[in-house]
Amino acid sequence: MRSTISVILVLVALVGIVIACAPAPTAVPPTAPPKATEAKPAVAPTQPPAAPAPTTAPAPAGVTNRAGTKLPADAAPLDKQVMRYAESEAKWLTWDASVYDENVNDIYTFADSCARPDREYVPQPNACVKWETTKDGMTWTFALDKNKKWSDGTPITADDWVFTLQRYARPDYDFEWFYSMANILNWSDVVGGKKKPEELGAKKVDDYTFTVTTDQPTPYLIKIFADVWVTPKHIVKDRLNDGSWALDKKNWVFAGPYKVDSYTKGKELVMVANDKYSGPFPPMMDKIIINFMEPEARWAAYKNNELDAIGGGYQQDLPPSAMAEIMANPELKKQLITWPNFMTYYLFFDTWNKPFDDLKVRQAFSRAIDRDKLIGGPLKYQGVAAYTMNPPGFPGESVSALKPVQTYDPKAAAALMEQAGFPGGKGFPKLTLYLRKADPALVSAAEAIGGMLKENLGVTIEIQNLDYSLYTEKLKKQKQTKGGDFVFAFVPYEYDFVDGSNMLSPWGGCEKGGVTDKSAMPGRHTWYNKDFNKLLCDAGALLGDEAKRNQMYQQAEKLLVSDVALVPIYHPIMTAMVKLDIKGPAFTPDKAGQVTWHRHRFTSRESLIYRSTVPR
Repeated sequence: MRSTISVILVLVALVGIVIACAPAPTAVPPTAPPKATEAKPAVAPTQPPAAPAPTTAPAPAGVTNRAGTKLPADAAPLDKQVMRYAESEAKWLTWDASVYDENVNDIYTFADSCARPDREYVPQPNACVKWETTKDGMTWTFALDKNKKWSDGTPITADDWVFTLQRYARPDYDFEWFYSMANILNWSDVVGGKKKPEELGAKKVDDYTFTVTTDQPTPYLIKIFADVWVTPKHIVKDRLNDGSWALDKKNWVFAGPYKVDSYTKGKELVMVANDKYSGPFPPMMDKIIINFMEPEARWAAYKNNELDAIGGGYQQDLPPSAMAEIMANPELKKQLITWPNFMTYYLFFDTWNKPFDDLKVRQAFSRAIDRDKLIGGPLKYQGVAAYTMNPPGFPGESVSALKPVQTYDPKAAAALMEQAGFPGGKGFPKLTLYLRKADPALVSAAEAIGGMLKENLGVTIEIQNLDYSLYTEKLKKQKQTKGGDFVFAFVPYEYDFVDGSNMLSPWGGCEKGGVTDKSAMPGRHTWYNKDFNKLLCDAGALLGDEAKRNQMYQQAEKLLVSDVALVPIYHPIMTAMVKLDIKGPAFTPDKAGQVTWHRHRFTSRESLIYRSTVPR
């Protein structure tokens, strides 16, 4: 693993440089990147760490919320235990419907996960209280919490978990490609309809035990299972349901620490502490109100005390103008939280069709974009320049070695375009650059990229900002049909688990025997490289040698970046504003001393905060 001290110091320095560009007299304190923890090889038996201690400390006398959670002694009265924040409204309510177009309640109301990572990214017991593997690393046995129930009193059993995996293995599910990385036996055949869902390598042993069999060793499988969110079989019934089941209030059952109290389309989603929840993350905040509000309106709403927290997600609620205002105001700066994230914003191409089937064209585009200018302009305060898919500190990263491959060089870019037969852009088609529900700052960055391509290559770019559903539909269709107009796009990818396999996974993985159709290959993009897939597959199956695994991931990423399957643009620095009376374990630093404001990755952040009478 390459999460070394030197890499951490490099990113700390980069963050400091980015923030130091502020026009204000002071700068955001430099922050260290999240510390990646090496994946442990699957051996038999694999015992998980002990269950985490309860996140709340009982108060001798004070506030108890509707779920029976006793809040700390300094807690504000119960009617004040309400937090308001803003999100853009999405189409669905549950993870099993969509991962790219689901509302923010998805994973801490309707569902709960098998495992959950801690602050150091090590999987911890959750609904699955223990697990073990066979010596060959190909069969996993999971024991469930026998006390877990749906909010209607129905036990959560192995039937639900097996049904969940069968439900994920459906062709229209927009995150099916991700779960294919678990290498569950017969996965592709079930997705493709060649085998029945009952033939999937997920089997019930008894009511509170199930097994997962893989077609090759998969040492990181337990990390994926921190992202397996249980579906209520007794409610959904049909594994092919599109997710509309959760839009009917009669079907509302909840497994997480919160439950949906009301959903008003176009206005808000209200959640309250789930009094039927049992698990290691009892809800602290009593009520959560999510206002549906576009990013450009959130900063003003926060300053007007209409919201209690903003930021920390894909959408940038704090554009450069807001950050400049914060940096100039000591009281606002106290509320600011910043941290680097394992995430990459990148351009990608349809390399199977013109004009991007020509490597020289892709190389020209990569050399024509001045990332430093973007970071100093529309992306100010928001990140550091990226030249790789894997961010600094991530297992298997090669930031220093690969940076020269796509550095800004407009003269070289123009020469490459001429060699490709498009001198000064002559004869090159007009392009559309597609964005996925991008915030204003990202739209501005896309427009700036278009300006650079026009200036340096003579290429004309039109920007289209699509909603999640349409973007995902066009992305999937482009690969499935091996053609269309979705040839050039801009999108982020955030880690789902800390392992060298993860952030390279959108580009490929294990090829299945007998499959020759590129559209059926793993990954989500119209790019294919057999050697890349073999490296990912072989590294993913290697037990007991993390250094070797990460070396193979470095080799794979070199193929990816050198073939310009993507043009990395930036790794974000996340920013959030949180009112000072919000306190709790969510603000506990990790081992690197880093405080963040996200959902503690997959743990409900709302279970780890409360409103206090004493500011933090």
